Amino acid sequence: MHHLLKVTSAGKVRSACYHWLRFLEEKFRLHLLVNADREFLAQKSAPHRDFYNIRKVDTHVHHSACMNQKHLLSFIKSKLKKEPDEVVIFRDGKYMTLKEVFESLDLSGYDLNVDLLDVHADKSTFHRFDKFNLKYNPCGQSRLREIFLKHDNLIQGRFLAEVTKQVLSDLETSKYLVDVYR
Repeated sequence: MHHLLKVTSAGKVRSACYHWLRFLEEKFRLHLLVNADREFLAQKSAPHRDFYNIRKVDTHVHHSACMNQKHLLSFIKSKLKKEPDEVVIFRDGKYMTLKEVFESLDLSGYDLNVDLLDVHADKSTFHRFDKFNLKYNPCGQSRLREIFLKHDNLIQGRFLAEVTKQVLSDLETSKYLVDVYR
């Protein structure tokens, strides 16, 4: 490994790799320029194929981000409705129920929506785990992340386990989705 790092950090190697990657990127852009319309028409003419019925594999899914925003929102609302008195966190010297946590944040299940939840990865999080961690604080609140998206919490990750089971169940019934979790 040390040898590999030494080779990849050598100036000439980095320069050669940089130029080769730029060449490949430009070659791909040329391909898109020349063939994009033709490929688009070929995709349109393929019978019974669209985004929803082709196989998609995501090979880099972080466990805490395995569900989409809508699924997480639905799960949180469900827990707030069915288990409001569940003690979920110890903060500032006292145990708090799920209802008390939301009250302390001045939120209710009615207030919650996908935009307020704001837990979606975008291009700014690529190769930036620090930004990813900030994005995955539901409603910008680290305590909601601790409650719903962590395994090492007061409820021993029960909510994360439950939402994970739901996601896996959905994947099992889906013919066209495959995930590889990290």
